[in-house]
Amino acid sequence: MRDSGANVCESLCVTPRLRRQERTVVTVAITVMVAAATVVGVSSLHRARVAFDSEHARSFAVGDCVVVPSDALNHVQARKASCTEDPSYVIGATVAAGDECPTPEYQRFDRDVADEATAGLCLVPNLLAEHCYLMQLPFGALQRADCATAEPDPAGGVLVQVNERYDVHDRRVCPDVGNQFVWPYPSPERTYCTETIV
Repeated sequence: MRDSGANVCESLCVTPRLRRQERTVVTVAITVMVAAATVVGVSSLHRARVAFDSEHARSFAVGDCVVVPSDALNHVQARKASCTEDPSYVIGATVAAGDECPTPEYQRFDRDVADEATAGLCLVPNLLAEHCYLMQLPFGALQRADCATAEPDPAGGVLVQVNERYDVHDRRVCPDVGNQFVWPYPSPERTYCTETIV
């Protein structure tokens, strides 16, 4: 006859084999939870990093070079660029969007055609002598153009040739008569002698 305590132990006692199975199940469950938390954490950090990098790339400082592509009509958005890009702009000053630049000699894009960050930039064009540029009207974004093109731009642009570039701020270094114009900028100091072709 079997002991009644043995029957109770068979149904209630934990054997070493059962303990190992429980530990294995718990270990697997914890490992799965840690792996899932790691994936979620890494994914969240990646999204935060991408958002930070994107916003940081739109932070501009005096002396930075930017390009201002204007693919969409009446919408310009500056992005950082190499100062060797042609054309590009050097940031001469920054102001709150909608405020005036320290001098009207800076080129500036108003909020009605530019995003908030771009509208706060006081820009000095970074152009090369003997190159031509299409100045889009009415807001003045510059694009490189062929000097031989003597056709008016159907989109309302003006073809301008830079005849000379001086790294000084002096209106007197260039003729300012007829279709020849002086574009002086205060900081960085620069003066362009330009000629409107069409």
